Formats: sequence, C-alpha cells, structure tokens
Amino acid sequence: MKAIHKLLSLYLSLLTVTAMGGDKLELSGYLSEMPSVIWNTDSALWQGLIHNRLDLKWYPTSSLSVSVQMRNQLHNGDMVLMMDIENGFKRENYALPLTFHQGLGRSYFLSMDIDRAWVQYTKDKLEIKLGRQRINWGQSFVWNPNDLFNSYSFFDFDYPERPGADAVRMVYYPNYSSSLDLAAKIDSAGKVVGAGMYRFTMWNTEFQFLGGYYSREYNDYNPTTSLPVVVEENDIVGGFGFSTGINSLSIRGETSYFHSLLKYQDKENLFQVSLGMDYVTAKSVSLMVEFFYQNQVNLSLTSMMGSAQASQDVKSLAFTKFNYFGQLAYPITPLLSGSLSGMYFYDVDLNGFYAGPSMVYSLSNNLNLSAFFQFFAFNYENLYTLEREWSNLNYAFLRLKWSF
Repeated sequence: MKAIHKLLSLYLSLLTVTAMGGDKLELSGYLSEMPSVIWNTDSALWQGLIHNRLDLKWYPTSSLSVSVQMRNQLHNGDMVLMMDIENGFKRENYALPLTFHQGLGRSYFLSMDIDRAWVQYTKDKLEIKLGRQRINWGQSFVWNPNDLFNSYSFFDFDYPERPGADAVRMVYYPNYSSSLDLAAKIDSAGKVVGAGMYRFTMWNTEFQFLGGYYSREYNDYNPTTSLPVVVEENDIVGGFGFSTGINSLSIRGETSYFHSLLKYQDKENLFQVSLGMDYVTAKSVSLMVEFFYQNQVNLSLTSMMGSAQASQDVKSLAFTKFNYFGQLAYPITPLLSGSLSGMYFYDVDLNGFYAGPSMVYSLSNNLNLSAFFQFFAFNYENLYTLEREWSNLNYAFLRLKWSF
C-alpha cells in the first residue's frame, strides 16, 4: 500500500507541475470506463475497468526532452474474485520496479504502471534515449517478427500505446532517407536483448536489415514429469523488413531467424515471416490482409486462452504455424465507424478462427463510445479422450473514453 501512496503522490505532482510549467510542459491522456463480459460454453465472468492514462513531456532545452507516462487501471468484478489477476501483473517483464498493484477488498484491484520514463538527447543527426521507452522496429500490422524489444498482442485493443522496454537506444541519421539504430534492453530476469538495424529508402521502398543477440527466460512444463521448469534461450537473430506502396495499395513484410547458441536444446531454430497488404478505396473503405508463418510454435493453446489480451513475446507471436488475417473498416457516417476483422489459423495439432467486429461513435471532439466483440474458436485433440473437439472463448466490451 505504501508503494501505491507514493505513486499517487507522483501522479498528483505531475498534474501540479504541468499546471505551473508553461510552454515547456505538455500534458495529455485519457479516462475510460469499460465493462466487459467473458464467457464460454461452461461459465461467464464480468469485469469493470476504469482506465486512466497521463502523458507528461518536458522540453527543458532544444536538445533535451523528458517524458513520464502512467497507465492506471482499477479492475473489479468476477475477474478479480475468481481469477488470479494479480499474478498476471507479477509476470511483468520490466527490469525497473515501476509497476505497482494493490488489492482493495475482495473484488477490486488497482494497478499503476509507469510504462514510459525516458530522457532523450538530440544533436544534429544523433538521438540518444535512455529509460523505459517504445522501440518500434515492426513493419507489419498484426505479427511483427522484427519487433525484438517490445512485442504486443493484436487483440489488446485497449492499449494503443503498446508496451515499452527498459533500454538505451541510439539513432544516427546519415541522410534524410536512412538511419542506423542501435538498442539494448534488460528484462526482469536479467536477460539482455541487443541489436542494430539499418534502414534506408530505395525505389520508393523502405528497407531494413537487423541483427543482434536475443535472450529470454520463461516458465514451462516438463512433458515427461508435468512439473514446472524454467527455460532459458539465447539466440543470434537476423532479420529483414520492407514497406512500399503502389497508388492506394500498401505492401509490407518482415522476417526474422533465431539461431540458438545453446547446443543442448533439442529443437529447431526459429524462422518467422509476415506479409501484408492494405488498400483504401475511393469511398474510404479500408481492406487489409496479412499472412504469418513460423516453423515452430512457442505459444500453447492454454496460455493463449488464459491471456488473449496479454502482450506476447517476439518468439511467441502465434499459436499455429500458418495464420491468416483480414480486416474491413468503413466510416458509416462522419460520426460512426465500423470494422470487422477475422483470423484463421491451422496446424497439425490445432486449428480455429477468430472474429472481431467493432463500432466507434464520436459523441464530441474528445469523447467517444465504442463496442467490441471478440470470438475465438479452437479445434484440438483432447488429452484425455484423444478425440478432436471444439472449444470457444468470447469477449464483449463497451467503452466510454474521454481524451484530453
């Protein structure tokens, strides 16, 4: 509780400093209320979520900028009562202890997370940033094999800022059409990811090449004893990505290859590739398709169904080898827009599909009302009956969001 008090004091301090800071300080954020229901054929759970974000940026000099950004959530309902929601926050992968959580009674849970805290120095063609930050190397929309530092889940629509990383980053711009990007991060297990990327533009196409060292540690189960074990992986990684356009058609893709440095591990090296296209018609209808393939699967059905909204690791982007995605979006009226996304995935052991319609209505310039539905269906072999069976998982959300 003391940690929460300290963070609340910081929250109020940020508001006070912003009010007194003048032109060198910028404050933005949002406040939302989102009730939701989660159900399958056996049970149903409901959850209430109040979500607040506060983004503070400070520009003390022309070369120096500082940012502190907070993500605050108050959960209540069956998800808190019946599920181990606190343990999900304990699995936070950040190295710095800037995430705080506290149970409030039996049915309320408060989390306060500083997911951005960085200092950036800019001089001529050089940028250096230190602290918790977002390092976005991905080109694709749904699956990002090049996003080594802070991968995210497509299904987590209520976190548009995406996760960050505790890292140091240097970007050098030789000219207006190229950049050299070097970064290194450390996680809560002391594992390090360090890589470099060179990006340039040629033939109206942006290319990127990357390489580096990737390590991680995660919990798994021994298939022989069914006992929990800690798995460590160390890899050399190389990757490539591109994005281009032809009139209203955009094409992009990326691929990565992870070569294990641990010879005792009896498993394949990991290869991933994604390819996507999107097209906007004259009537503002947006069409998008994307394909993703990986030669091995590092995400189980159980873990996916238990955390459909959670962020994923770059080596665990999907739960089958072959994955297809499509999305249609259309502004029905100037104030009302809708979209429909779908996914089909299949493998020898698992296949299924996802459907996700959504609607967003603008009540005013900074206030909107949204409805989201997510349906997952899985077909797999039951370990006890050894027969194929279907299972489903459903999410329904209604969100009122005010931005400032």
